[in-house]
Amino acid sequence: MADSTMILDETNRKNLIFLILQFLHEEGYEKGLHLLEQDSGVFFDYSYFSTAITNGNWKDAEDYLSAFTSPDANTFSRKMFVDLYKWKFSEASDRSGCSESVSIFSKDLRRIPVFKDDGFEDLVDVIALEDIRIPEKTGSVDKALVRASLCVDLRQLAESNPSLCGKLVFPNLNKSALLSLIALICPNSNGRMGGSKEDLIRLILQFLHEAKYKNTLHRLEQETKIFFNLNYLAEVMKLGEMGKAEEYLAAFTDKHANKYSKAMFLELQKLKCAESTAWNATVPSGSLTQKAKLHMSVAMLAKKNPALEDKLSFPEMEKSRLLTLLKQTMDWWRPHSCNNSKSLEHIPVVQYLCGEPSSLKQIQQNRAKTKGRLKEINHPSECSALVLPDFGQIKGMRFVDVKFVLYIFSHWDHIDDATHKLWTWSTGQNEFCKHTPRVLKEDVFPKPRLHQPMSGETMENEIATSGEDSMSCFAIKGSYLFSTSGGKIAVFDLKSFERVAAFGSTIKPTATYFIFIPGDLLAVGLDDGSILIHCLSSRKIKEKLDGHDQRITCLAFSRCFNVLVSSGADGKLCVWSTKSWVKLTSIDSIQNFCTRRDNKSSLVTQIQFDPYQIELLVVQDKLISGHAAPTLDCLRQWVPDESEAAITCATYSSDGEIIYVGFRSESIKILDSKTFLMKCRINLTSFTQPIPINIRVKVYPSVVVAHPSHPSQISVGLSNGRVIVLQPLGRGGWGEATALEDDGDNSDGPEHCC
Repeated sequence: MADSTMILDETNRKNLIFLILQFLHEEGYEKGLHLLEQDSGVFFDYSYFSTAITNGNWKDAEDYLSAFTSPDANTFSRKMFVDLYKWKFSEASDRSGCSESVSIFSKDLRRIPVFKDDGFEDLVDVIALEDIRIPEKTGSVDKALVRASLCVDLRQLAESNPSLCGKLVFPNLNKSALLSLIALICPNSNGRMGGSKEDLIRLILQFLHEAKYKNTLHRLEQETKIFFNLNYLAEVMKLGEMGKAEEYLAAFTDKHANKYSKAMFLELQKLKCAESTAWNATVPSGSLTQKAKLHMSVAMLAKKNPALEDKLSFPEMEKSRLLTLLKQTMDWWRPHSCNNSKSLEHIPVVQYLCGEPSSLKQIQQNRAKTKGRLKEINHPSECSALVLPDFGQIKGMRFVDVKFVLYIFSHWDHIDDATHKLWTWSTGQNEFCKHTPRVLKEDVFPKPRLHQPMSGETMENEIATSGEDSMSCFAIKGSYLFSTSGGKIAVFDLKSFERVAAFGSTIKPTATYFIFIPGDLLAVGLDDGSILIHCLSSRKIKEKLDGHDQRITCLAFSRCFNVLVSSGADGKLCVWSTKSWVKLTSIDSIQNFCTRRDNKSSLVTQIQFDPYQIELLVVQDKLISGHAAPTLDCLRQWVPDESEAAITCATYSSDGEIIYVGFRSESIKILDSKTFLMKCRINLTSFTQPIPINIRVKVYPSVVVAHPSHPSQISVGLSNGRVIVLQPLGRGGWGEATALEDDGDNSDGPEHCC
């Protein structure tokens, strides 16, 4: 028997909470999930926080943030609360008038401290005249867009906030990891504390009770409906919280279920009446014991109620049973693992609970091809598609989610200049897939507008004198576009298209790639392999980084690790600290990526961090690979069929769940980012007609970008200059069954396979 006074280390306790959070998410116990996040403080779910803001649930957002930090914790926390209060104030004025909203805002402001280290300026800005006038403008402003912009700003503050440090990224866990662990340790599912889901819930409830997470505990009791806690019901009745008592009972039964349930709700109504002053005034003091009688009556009815009869008892268990099981497993596993790691990623799991057996997967895939669920999209009618006609070689493309969605395109036209074009359409217009499952035409749905300022200005770059030097790159900072096409880096005003500045050189070395780094910095890769770190405010070069022998092909920055990663035509990857600007590590693609039969490395054309900025996607013409940051340890690789043409581009979806890969074979393959298994293939040959129409021209995706908030929507720049926006039909994602295809036959689903 385990020692009941065993002290379990904090690492195991934190690991267990993550495992429980994953279980609650997989089972759909969302309220208990987010309460546990707040009670434990181990994980700040920014997606949930931003959804509350997007939906205008300001109190939920404030309560969630308050569980992790407070306005007086640090400057970043203070600014996050100020921004929340400011927009709550703004929208309150629309509903209730300015006087009440100012009163609300003033009350909130009293909770905001002014720190000695940063003075009064920020607070003055908050209550400046233009902020007070926000209510006058909100009637004409799309609130959804304003809220989305606020979410972006708060995300940046959260990532820099020491109170949230290490709490914004959820660990990478195997599917059903906790349930699998219990099944591994307690394989007898027929006996008490076996591997069943109900047994696991009881273990979790015991853990929550011992950890004193009362809010989570009682919410989870209601969501799971496995244990009816009479003690809790008695407690809330004694406190006179009849609303909570009725809510708790209603989670398990309703007053029409049977006579006992009806009587219990009636007794609660009597207790609610007993709490009123009128009752106390008219009933003699000796009769106040009627409340105790009602309490006893509710308890007796509960024990007789058939709807609750199997939910009233809780099994006897050793203290800290779930923590003990986890500790014993980790203590056994670590000496046997290759790196003696405490990471949750290395916990042993039962394979059949983490995914279907391979033979079953094959059967399901075959069935999905009779039913059409394993997608091979060969025609525009099989997905939602919007075509933007434009001709010239697409060199780059960006989605930018600001006040409205912007598509920016950089391409070459027939007179050898580098021109940028900008299409705009509103958030409502962007939801084109909800209107029709067919290819969208101008008379069916309004086309995105090609933006052109009244001045007639165009954004055109200087280009290199030779084709070899024509490297094209651009990035956006605020309302300005920074761009180069082998010459100087030009700066354009996106509102007027006016060229407001230019810097760099038209002679070698010239810029080949650049990105912005927080702190007013611009990292510029050059064709001689060096990297310059420009400080935009001082207009000076802060650092020069030397680590490549040939031109820089791509740069990527991780805020999570504060590192800059560079790739070069020499086949190397280098990792640089953005604090000290020293090179932390470097690897060579021949040794560390996939070694091909001809023992030759392919050029790294693209690198990109996932949305959580913890894994790096590396793209070469013959493979893609995923690497851990900042060590660049290879996590997984994917090599297409030998018959497949070269890879042209690849990108993560906005949620990081899938990867879009473009090929010269006129197709896009969609992969699961965690397994690199293919979910869907899109054949682009029928999506756009070649020019002229009687000539067969090979058209392939030269660039693919993912929408910043719609994971299933992509924009594809084709080699013939056309641009297509694609999204799957119905409610399903790429490769998933849609509402039209789902015939209700789930006999081959994973829930029936074990």
